[in-house]
Amino acid sequence: MSEFEKLRVVTGYEFLKHIRRRRLYIILGLTILVEAAVLIAVPLLMEEGYPDNVMVMAAMLSIGPSLATIGAVFFAGDAIAGEFEGKTGFILFTNPVRRITLVTGKYLAGLAAVALLIVLGYVIVSISLLIIYGTVPVETAKSFGLCLLYGGSVLSVTFFFSSISKGAMGATVITLVFIMVVSAIVDSILIMADKPHWFLLSTNGDSIATVYGGYELFLEGFPMAGMNIPSQWFKSPDISLMIVSMIIYLVVGFVLSVWISRRRQLA
Repeated sequence: MSEFEKLRVVTGYEFLKHIRRRRLYIILGLTILVEAAVLIAVPLLMEEGYPDNVMVMAAMLSIGPSLATIGAVFFAGDAIAGEFEGKTGFILFTNPVRRITLVTGKYLAGLAAVALLIVLGYVIVSISLLIIYGTVPVETAKSFGLCLLYGGSVLSVTFFFSSISKGAMGATVITLVFIMVVSAIVDSILIMADKPHWFLLSTNGDSIATVYGGYELFLEGFPMAGMNIPSQWFKSPDISLMIVSMIIYLVVGFVLSVWISRRRQLA
């Protein structure tokens, strides 16, 4: 059997594992719940109902697919660390399959599961916009592509932490803290200091919504009269730079996870 055939088998097997796990359906349920909350809450909170600008509503609804990308953390947290923690690596890694093939197969399976969630999220977004406004802006396709890229970046970062962690839970927690706490705090500090912050993973996730018109678009949907907010808080980073940043996270995170996994001892 060629290495490509082995990769196909590993990917297929790992993807079936994701399909059979409840975490996939829990994240899907949360995505649907968040989208429903936006669709219900927006007309209730805004006196004139849904925003007149379809781009504003599209940006608001993008929170659902953004949440779906967090599924990458839960799909990949135990991808490598779990094999060492559960000692299953003694069986898996001693088979005549190269570790790079195993890690790549696990990565592709996780990416497929995340992509499935994102596709379902954007189906909801598109149907909602079509029903409310009778149109779906072309920026939705751009947002979809950015969401897929961000999901791949999060997956690679999670694989890296999984490759150096002793347990699956540790890898999951570390990744969530890195993205939602460390990166977010540094992001806020750099924004207040009016410094570039396009290279942070938390900022990269904002591109999913800012592609519709930037942070400034939310000012249109939610006028903040009477609030003295520094103008730099609403300066949107360059989307092109954020794409470069996400590609770097994706490639470097994956390459490091493969390199570390190949050298990590089972015992």
